[in-house]
Amino acid sequence: MLAAVAVFVVLMLVVIIYTRNSKNRPPGPRGLPLIQQSFSMNYVRKEETFTKWRKQYGPIYQCSALGQTIVVLSDPDLIREAFSRPFTANRQESNVLKLFYADNGIIFSSGELWQQTRRFTLFHLRNFGMGRTQLEGLIQDQVSAFVDDLVAPNVGKAMSIDKGLRIAIANIIWGVVSSERFTIHDTRALEVMDSFDEVGKLTGVFILLFLFPVLERFPARLTGLDKAYKLFSIPMDKLFQPAIDEHARTVDLNGEPRDYIDCLLQEQHRSPDLFTNRHMLRSILDLFVAGYDTTTTTLRWAFCFLCSHPEVQRRLQAEVRAVAGDERPPQLADRPRMPYTDAFLMETQRVANVAPYGIEHVTAEEFQLGGFTVPQGAQIVPLLQAVHQDEALFAEPLEFRPERFLDAEGKLKPSRVLMPFSVGKRSCIGEAMARAELFLFVTAMVQRFTLRFPDGFRHDFSVSESKVLIREPTPFLLVAESK
Repeated sequence: MLAAVAVFVVLMLVVIIYTRNSKNRPPGPRGLPLIQQSFSMNYVRKEETFTKWRKQYGPIYQCSALGQTIVVLSDPDLIREAFSRPFTANRQESNVLKLFYADNGIIFSSGELWQQTRRFTLFHLRNFGMGRTQLEGLIQDQVSAFVDDLVAPNVGKAMSIDKGLRIAIANIIWGVVSSERFTIHDTRALEVMDSFDEVGKLTGVFILLFLFPVLERFPARLTGLDKAYKLFSIPMDKLFQPAIDEHARTVDLNGEPRDYIDCLLQEQHRSPDLFTNRHMLRSILDLFVAGYDTTTTTLRWAFCFLCSHPEVQRRLQAEVRAVAGDERPPQLADRPRMPYTDAFLMETQRVANVAPYGIEHVTAEEFQLGGFTVPQGAQIVPLLQAVHQDEALFAEPLEFRPERFLDAEGKLKPSRVLMPFSVGKRSCIGEAMARAELFLFVTAMVQRFTLRFPDGFRHDFSVSESKVLIREPTPFLLVAESK
C-alpha cells in the first residue's frame, strides 16, 4: 500500500513539475509523463508526424520524444529568427553518437570546436574554388564522364543511373578533399557509400538506445551497435584513414596545401589538441557524405520530374540550346540567361524536399520566439517541407510548376521562403557547389538527350524508406534518347 502511494506521489510531482515548466511554452500534443510522444513518432519519416501535428497546433509547437523537448517551426520568418540567434547552433549530445565521432567534425559538433572548424572549412573551400569558376572544371570533368561513359553508351535502353551518378558527384567533393578520383564504375567508392546507407537503416537500434540509455552498458552484439560500428568503420579503414596517412607522408606543413586533407594536417601541426585525428576523420566524412548524398538525390528527383513532365523538359531543352547551342557544353556563365532552368531547379528542390526537416538544432539558453518561451536544451526542428507545401506561400503546392519562380516578363523571381539548404549559422556549407552541380548536370543531360520512363512505367513520386534524414524517390529506370 505504501509503495503504491509513493508511486502515485512521484507521478503527481512529475505532472506538477511538467505543468509548471510548460508555462508559456508552445502548444502541442501531450502524452504520459516521461514517455510523452516517444511511441507516437514515425522515426523513419519524422516529417510526416511533424506535419500531422502542425495541422493541429500551428506553425510553432512543442512535443517530446526520446527524452528530448522538441520545438517544431514551420513559419519561414520564425525559422530565420530562431537560427539567427547565436545560442541555437548546438547539436544533440549522446554517448552513442560519440562512438561514431559525432562530437567532432563539421555537422554534429557544437561550441568552439564547431565554430572554428566551420570557419576553417569555409575559408579553405573558397580557396579551392567553391562557388568560383575554377571549380567548374572539376564538375565538368564528372559531367562528361557521367554523360559519355554511362548514358551515351546506353541510348535508347532502360537504365539505372543511380550508381554512376553517385560516383560522379562523390568524385567532385573527393577531388577537393583528397585530389583523388574514382572511375565511374569504382567498386570501392560504391562499397563506402553503401556502408553509409546501411548504417541509416539501423534506426531501430539507435531509437532503442535513446529510449533506454542503460543499454549502452550491454555488449554491443546484444544491442546491434556492433553491426553499426562495423559499417561505420568501412569508410574509415578503406578510404579516409589511408588518404590521411598518404598525405601525411608527402604534405609540406608550411607550404601551399594541395587539398582539404593537407589543410587539416597543417592545422593539426599548429593546433594538435583541437584538430585530432578523430576530428579530422569526422570532418572528412561530413564533407564527403554531405557533398554527394543530397545532391545525388536532388538530381534523381530532377530527372524523375523531367520524365514525368515532358512539356517542362521541352521548354528546358529549348532554353539550353538557345543559349549554349549544340556544339559546346553549358557553362556556369550561361546561367544568368537561363531563368527557366533556374526556376526548374528551384521547383525541384521545393517539391522534392530532400532534407525535409534538416538537422535539429539545440538551444544553449532559454529565449522568446513567436510569443512563446523556448526552453534551454530544446531541439529546434525547421519543418522545411511544411514551408515548401504551404498554400499561403505557394499556390497549388503539390503541382510541379517552375513558372511560379518567374515574373510576368519571364525573369527569375527568387523566393525568400524557399530554403532547401536551410538558413542561419548552420546552413549548408556546400551550397554554392551543390547549385553549380545541379545546373551543369541537368543542362548537359537535356542538351544531348530527351529523357523518358520505359514504356508502361509511371512514377508515383513515392519516397524510399531506406533513408532517415533524406527523401529519395523510389527506384526508377529511365531511357535517354538522342535529340
